[in-house]
Amino acid sequence: MFKNKYLYSIVPHRGVNAGKSRLAAVLSDVARGKLNRWLLARTLSVVTQWLGDAQRCVVVSPCEVTLALARRAGVLACAEPPSPTGLNDALAHAAAHAAALGAQRLLILSCDLPCLEVSALQAMQAVPLTDGDVVIAPDRHHSGTNALLVDAGVREFAFGAGSYAKHLAQGNARGVRTVACVHEALAFDLDTADDFDAWVSSGDAPADFLATLPQTAPRTRATVTSRTK
Repeated sequence: MFKNKYLYSIVPHRGVNAGKSRLAAVLSDVARGKLNRWLLARTLSVVTQWLGDAQRCVVVSPCEVTLALARRAGVLACAEPPSPTGLNDALAHAAAHAAALGAQRLLILSCDLPCLEVSALQAMQAVPLTDGDVVIAPDRHHSGTNALLVDAGVREFAFGAGSYAKHLAQGNARGVRTVACVHEALAFDLDTADDFDAWVSSGDAPADFLATLPQTAPRTRATVTSRTK
């Protein structure tokens, strides 16, 4: 069994201004930027509490503002390679970085989980494991992957459309057991305009923060391409 000090977390972040582009149907550019900053700060705070060591959290991003915010939060900042080819390659780069620092296990964690809490990450960590096992936290539609616990030697990831099934298949292909960890705080993400509406109407969204968001853009339901889970 690995010791907790060998457990690292990787948090990918597209960028303060680039992230959550599919929320353009309900939020202005300025509002999305504020939301991205809030989600990043919340995620890093929860992860740091869970790990007990900010230096075992790695933020990987092409955005200099994001990387600066990560450093300010006390976590490690890892810039994407000069010629990035997508989220999965960025994660492979960050995984290699964490492994070089001594990581034996990695938790890849989405940065758009507004209800994230320490107990949710503890639930993932508490899943009984043997060497090489994979733990997957699916989104509420059981389509995407919101958190993935793997050995630090893993360099192939399948984030994108249908990633939950793809990560299950990848684990099976490596000959390891894959276990689902279904947790409400890990399942609910802010990926679409409908997700944002559900969050606001649920009462879980902090009213003081929502009050700081600029007036939302008109609801157009326009399709906006974005890197997804």
